[in-house]
Amino acid sequence: MASRSTTLSRDSSARYVCDCGLRARMYTSWSFKNPGRRFYTCSQTSDIRCDYFEWYDGGFEGRHGEIITHLNSRCIYLEAKIELLEEKIVQLEAKLVTKKEKKVARKKQLQKLVKFGCFAIVLFMAVMVIKIQRTVNVNGCQYIM
Repeated sequence: MASRSTTLSRDSSARYVCDCGLRARMYTSWSFKNPGRRFYTCSQTSDIRCDYFEWYDGGFEGRHGEIITHLNSRCIYLEAKIELLEEKIVQLEAKLVTKKEKKVARKKQLQKLVKFGCFAIVLFMAVMVIKIQRTVNVNGCQYIM
């Protein structure tokens, strides 16, 4: 039995050699038409263009094909949902940065306003002190100096 599987593997490896002389590689199709179906193709990255293609198996029929198609479409749906959520995260992070920048700007504006208010109070008090010093109250009479 072991020699038979060895013979089959030798035959199958010899069978899947393309016209360019290189051995074709096995891939799995995840299309809706052929989900989970395996095939051989020679997609070399060299200068040689090879269009070799051959199905390895007959694919899945009945319930198996439906399950694979359902799982494949569910996977595609979830990947799209993840992509949308990642985009939403980027948008929310950008909003957060904008809000932080606005908060910092408001804080700086408030600090300027507080400084101006303190300056105005000090100036008002200085003017009052000067006015009081210029007005002297002697025996109930006020004299302006």
